[in-house]
Amino acid sequence: MKLGIVVLATNAYFAMGIRFIKKFLYFYEGSAEIVFYFFSDENPKDYLPNSFPVEYFHSRHASWQDGTNSKFKNIVSLQDKNIDFLYYFDADTNVDKSFTEQWFLGNLVGGEHFMNKDMSNKPYDNNLESSCFVDPKSDLERIYYLGAFFGGKKNIVINLCKTLIGLQLKNKEINHEPPWNDESYLNYYFHYNKPQTVVLFKNFPFIISDKGSLSDTRNVNIDISTLKNKMRNNKNKIYDLQNINSIKII
Repeated sequence: MKLGIVVLATNAYFAMGIRFIKKFLYFYEGSAEIVFYFFSDENPKDYLPNSFPVEYFHSRHASWQDGTNSKFKNIVSLQDKNIDFLYYFDADTNVDKSFTEQWFLGNLVGGEHFMNKDMSNKPYDNNLESSCFVDPKSDLERIYYLGAFFGGKKNIVINLCKTLIGLQLKNKEINHEPPWNDESYLNYYFHYNKPQTVVLFKNFPFIISDKGSLSDTRNVNIDISTLKNKMRNNKNKIYDLQNINSIKII
């Protein structure tokens, strides 16, 4: 069994993406073959051990919004890869305990959002003109899903992302950006097509949105050169990010 893991890590998220790969492999105790697909504006090879299974795809974004909205297109570009399952994890995901792949295996998998119980803070797109409008009168189960994690069998995930790209293009025609960007599209799809496997947030073993005390990470001009120097000098070690200038060796 071969699993592909997609990481989108441009600008400041580069440091968090490197941390995620290192800690994923450090704590992984499963038996599957793992390969990471790393989309970034910098090649990760100088920051990771040479043996790490990482394929690099050059990708640049002028804004945080451009980056997060590109994830479906990036995933579709992997449709010819020889893998069984394909998963997306946000670059700022962290790992701090042992795990196997069993918690996220499935045909189509979504993760319950930690704010699922308070939909006032994470609403669906309520624009009637939007391609990802969710009818407030819908009698389907209302689960709000993480945009930071989804996946499943490769072909099913590729088809999902192709559908969502089509929805994005329709909204571009009316100059509409959903309230939660790519997450709004994913929630539209999952509302009307519930994933076969839903990982409840209480059972989610990874840490979502852990930026390691890096501030203003959506600023594409943030300077993390000092941090990257320390990461490069410790390419064979496992560490956490402490702030924009330092790491903590584990």
